[in-house]
Amino acid sequence: MQSFRYTAVLAVATVGLGVGTAQAADKPPAHLAPMESIPNWSGYVATHQPGKKVTYKSVTGTWTVPKATCSKKLGATSSAAWVGIGGYKTTNQEEVGTNSNCSKNGKPVYFAWFELVPYLSYQTFPNISHKVYAGDTITGLVRILNYRFVRLEVKNVTQGWDFVKTINFSSQDTTTADWVMESPATCVLYTCQEASLTNFGSITMRNISAVGNSHKATLSYPKWRVIPIRLVPTKLTVPDIDPQATATDHNGKQGVATSPAGATPGKYSADGSSFAIKWVPVARKGV
Repeated sequence: MQSFRYTAVLAVATVGLGVGTAQAADKPPAHLAPMESIPNWSGYVATHQPGKKVTYKSVTGTWTVPKATCSKKLGATSSAAWVGIGGYKTTNQEEVGTNSNCSKNGKPVYFAWFELVPYLSYQTFPNISHKVYAGDTITGLVRILNYRFVRLEVKNVTQGWDFVKTINFSSQDTTTADWVMESPATCVLYTCQEASLTNFGSITMRNISAVGNSHKATLSYPKWRVIPIRLVPTKLTVPDIDPQATATDHNGKQGVATSPAGATPGKYSADGSSFAIKWVPVARKGV
């Protein structure tokens, strides 16, 4: 199960398509896995080939903060663009990103954040005085410094600010490198559910790369297994975040986003350094 990012709603103090030359349509690369459909991620994951082992030490990517299309009729929705390490098959993860959300009153909301799962995400504010706007160019970087420390960086190239934080986090998952648009869990007090995905139009992840086993590469690297992921809202168990909850309570309840909207990644560029993700109003497996 993929890890969750939580967007606080009440009382929780927490926190153009087709870039480059596409892959040949008639014969996909041997290291490219079949498209997967999951409830909360869309994008690409790089991991190990069968029988091999890859330890990822850093991941980076650049994107333009997409404009959130909002309305009172649609209500509250969320979307999170991020780069990170881990979390694909575990509950531990290191990531940074930006959100393009809609409030329940139909107003767009934008912010940057960092997260070390299973802990809650934190906005980069008020640590820095600058804000995030639709159209801003963002570069995210996650680097594993050693078995204890993780460096998290969000750079707003447009606004000219750079947020950097090094955190003691020994529960690291270094088995995947991830470039994702997510529908994060939304929490009211301590009860969380899968959010409906904001209509973000499309987003292009570019200048992406990762370092695995001391080798810096992109999605075209044949020694990695690269997995394209489609976001299709389905039943998903979202844990509670009440600090007083028992282990059973933290298992949460199965639910599904109220909107059928999802997202699908396009083919990555010939050099593996970019790809686009497109919002779709009704997402289905295989579409």
